[in-house]
Amino acid sequence: MILTTVFMLEFVFKLSAFKFKNYFGDAWNTTDFILVIGSLIDILMTQILEQDTSGPGGGQELGKWEFLPQIHYLFRLFRAMRLIKLLSRGERIRTLLWTFIKSFQALPYVALLIVLLFFIYAVVGMQHIAQLQLIIIIIIVIIIVDCGLYLDLISGE
Repeated sequence: MILTTVFMLEFVFKLSAFKFKNYFGDAWNTTDFILVIGSLIDILMTQILEQDTSGPGGGQELGKWEFLPQIHYLFRLFRAMRLIKLLSRGERIRTLLWTFIKSFQALPYVALLIVLLFFIYAVVGMQHIAQLQLIIIIIIVIIIVDCGLYLDLISGE
């Protein structure tokens, strides 16, 4: 709650200093605004849920608002996102975050390469299993024929 207050004051001071257009022109300021709004919604939802569960029904009064606890967990993510905002202050950390974000852009290509590799191994494996199956069938036929010849020798025919 203290960090939310600090970030909210920072938002108000920056908005009054830079004015609306210049404040939202910077991507980090827009991120700060989203974090402040998300944190305020999280605090509001926490108060609503605590007030509802402390009542006489023990949380049974939600009624049509039964989805609130699930959404509340979504807004709790904004608490973790505040750490990213704090980390973004240093130039080296900002470079590290930028590199991390750029590496996510290459992730689909890496996944596609892995899928292609699995496909190649699956095709090669199926070819080997097909050859192995043919060899097993030939061995079984040879065994059956040999057993038939052996039975013919035993019976004397």
